[in-house]
Amino acid sequence: MLSLGVNCIVCPGEGSELFSNPVRVLGFTDDFVLVIELRTNPAKPRKVERSLLIEELENGAAVINLEMVPKHLLRSEDDIGANEKASRGKNWALVRDLVENQAPLDILSSNFGALVAQHAMLMGVDRKQIYRLLYRYWSMGQTRNAFLWNTSVCGGPGKEKSRASGIIPGRPLKYRGVVADDGGAIMLESRHMAHIRLAYGRVASGRCGTLKKAHEWMLNKFYMSIKPDGSKGNLVRGTYPSVHQLSHHGKLFFDELYKLKTRGGAVRYNKDHRPIVGSAAHGLVGAGQRYEIDSTIADVYLVHRVNRLWLIGRPVLYVVVDTFTRMIVGVHVGLEGPSWNGARHAIYNACTPKKEFCKRYNVEIDEADWPCSHLPVEIVADRAELLSEAGETMTKTLGTAVKILPPFRPDWKSIVESRFRLINDRLDLKFVPGGVDARKMERGDRDYQLDAIFDIDEFTEMVILGVLAHNNSLRIPHLLNREMIAAEVEPTPIAVWKWSMANSLLNSKVVSPAELKIALLPSQECRISRNGIYFQGVQYTCETAIRSGWLERSHNFKTKYVRVYYDPNAAENCWIKSDAGFESLTIVPQQKAKYSGLRMEEVLDMISILKQVSPDTLYESANTGALLQERQQEIIDRAKAKRKAQGDPKSKAEFKRDKRSKRAAEIQNERDLDTADLNQLRLVDSLPVAEDMPKPLAGKTGSGRSAAFLKLVVNADHEANHE
Repeated sequence: MLSLGVNCIVCPGEGSELFSNPVRVLGFTDDFVLVIELRTNPAKPRKVERSLLIEELENGAAVINLEMVPKHLLRSEDDIGANEKASRGKNWALVRDLVENQAPLDILSSNFGALVAQHAMLMGVDRKQIYRLLYRYWSMGQTRNAFLWNTSVCGGPGKEKSRASGIIPGRPLKYRGVVADDGGAIMLESRHMAHIRLAYGRVASGRCGTLKKAHEWMLNKFYMSIKPDGSKGNLVRGTYPSVHQLSHHGKLFFDELYKLKTRGGAVRYNKDHRPIVGSAAHGLVGAGQRYEIDSTIADVYLVHRVNRLWLIGRPVLYVVVDTFTRMIVGVHVGLEGPSWNGARHAIYNACTPKKEFCKRYNVEIDEADWPCSHLPVEIVADRAELLSEAGETMTKTLGTAVKILPPFRPDWKSIVESRFRLINDRLDLKFVPGGVDARKMERGDRDYQLDAIFDIDEFTEMVILGVLAHNNSLRIPHLLNREMIAAEVEPTPIAVWKWSMANSLLNSKVVSPAELKIALLPSQECRISRNGIYFQGVQYTCETAIRSGWLERSHNFKTKYVRVYYDPNAAENCWIKSDAGFESLTIVPQQKAKYSGLRMEEVLDMISILKQVSPDTLYESANTGALLQERQQEIIDRAKAKRKAQGDPKSKAEFKRDKRSKRAAEIQNERDLDTADLNQLRLVDSLPVAEDMPKPLAGKTGSGRSAAFLKLVVNADHEANHE
């Protein structure tokens, strides 16, 4: 026989004579099949001949269909309210004694009506209620949940209500306890709904700031009266929707998600509100496959290492993170903003061993404490850093693919973006001296810039310690796969990194230091002078320059230039490319003590600051120059007066004649005066005026030096006479 069973659904097909509506099978006999029609108000079940039903099923006049269970029946007990459960229990109690442990064929006998009447009298209800409950029970599948409330045809959220009664919905507007005649809600028509949709659309799309402004726009646009001359008049009271109606009905036209996208913008939605399905590490096979790099301005102010009273602002922190393990593989703290010049140092740090790097900043580690010196397969970065010709050069030299993200999508490299928050939380920067507090400063608060005490090396040391703590303590159990769980790998970045490298999930590429220097270190063409290779205000030398005579050749012949590769972390780390590879440069001895141990940024800052002239110095220089000019003019005027007193020479030739003899006489005079100065044994400030002292000739004036010499001679004679 066909798959015809109790509770199955039989639908009429083409040319069915037995059914006009779908029916549910309630039971079988040898000759008949008991069925009940499925409709809103089911009627009494009826019997159809079994042979006729089978015939229609075989020729296609009737079809057995799968039942689509109503939604109000597909609910768990937790989804059913207390009132609905009580109603179900009450209805079930009314028919329980009739249907429990009895088939419908047993109840629908010749005395069915008397049985129902007797049971209704026993329950104390009308027999029509028992009929309705029985038919509902049988048509809904003969389960207790058949008595749940079917609210599919009732009103509710999202369904339009009937206003045929003409009663205006909502609480009437009252003023001082009295219901106002107008000014409240009105009965909304289709035209009002169209106006509300347009007005609320301005709020939903962000073209209008507040609902009040949107309501005013709607009133001005659609509800102003028109004067005879065609101009707009006043509003007609009681003819326009209220602000509350605009808010209530406007929400029905626009989804909350639509408002979130349009008001906040696509950029903010994609960054903060979009659904997140999957993981950043999805599709990666191991550590070193994908690095993410980004920069941020650290929340702390720094001072200069040379002079702690020089405030140099906030540093730029670069972080490189391995996406598969969440391991921070490279960092760089500098003073240069987001650019390739800053990013290349972080990438260089990520691809080189860390022991010497940490030692430079007073952090002693083993290579196993930070075992990251690998070249990644690909690097993900913003458009700010690697979108340049230098980024292309790195790709060609090292073979690393660079993926540039589209603008305004930092969420595509969310791993490195979240590292900044973790580092700030680990170091608690806003509470250290000079730290930038997240809150806005209030008037009267102390400026946190004045508390700055860290130089760039001390802050780098703090960052290194924070990175080591992050790599060793961050819990990432959600990243462990079955193999890691079986191997009992600790869910930390460094443990996952070591496991990945030990199991060779990815063959990391190894490059030589020379290739890294060419691809990542910045370089500059520098002039060679007789004092050395001049680079960034510092003079360098090397064995090749001394051996090949670069300095003297460039000074005496054609000026020579050489390309210098440098590491901004230390002024001593400079190289030139020679036949033997990369050769180190050394600072010349006279500058080594001055610039040794400084970063290149600090050297440039020092040179720039030393070139600056204070206002006091500028004033002193100008004042000294003005005084010098005055004294010089006095000397010129005095010399002119003396020359004029001598009169004019007879001729120009006479004035220029016998220069050698005149010069010799002046030389002899200077010698005599110098000899007298050397022979002087003691000085007497005050001498008695001798009576026989020769008087100076009238009209003859001598120099101050001649007068002093004459005084010495007189003094010597006076002492000789007393003896």
